[in-house]
Amino acid sequence: MKNNSEIKNWKDYLEMKFSDQTIYTINDATDVLSNGTYSITAKGSETEICFIWPDEDWLTIDDIQFYDTKVRSWSGELLGGNGPKKGRFNQKNIEYVNLVLETPIKKGWTSTDYFFFGKIFKSVTKEGINPDAGLVIFTDYNLGCFGIILFPISLLIDFGVSTGLIGKKKISIVKPMIQ
Repeated sequence: MKNNSEIKNWKDYLEMKFSDQTIYTINDATDVLSNGTYSITAKGSETEICFIWPDEDWLTIDDIQFYDTKVRSWSGELLGGNGPKKGRFNQKNIEYVNLVLETPIKKGWTSTDYFFFGKIFKSVTKEGINPDAGLVIFTDYNLGCFGIILFPISLLIDFGVSTGLIGKKKISIVKPMIQ
């Protein structure tokens, strides 16, 4: 196992951080053109952490996302989506990634899905397993391009769905990968 002074890129970091094979399973599909992910799961957990599109030398990574198969929402773009400065391998970004990974690994999260006319309208992901507390990590509106066109109307729908006046909501709790 490598120590901190031997870590030269994101791949070294990941191999050290997730080296315990009794807990973690790693799937390296970074060489698959249509995939480009390095994903980690923990035994007994449905949560998956994906490190997406590293460059050839693993000095830059496009994004990191985590999700669980039992919820519709996900963590969002943790490195800013194709932002090479944010995804560059350096100490500041390592500290940030360590902080972000606390949520799926040790804290867990909640996903609240809001439905309007039986279709998912939005999902809100919060850190921790208490749906009434926790930092909002990501909000995803399931509107696509219509969200821009319908922006004022979507605000009214959002208010109605969030307050329970219209539609319904489903809260899912995702336990930490390691308990």
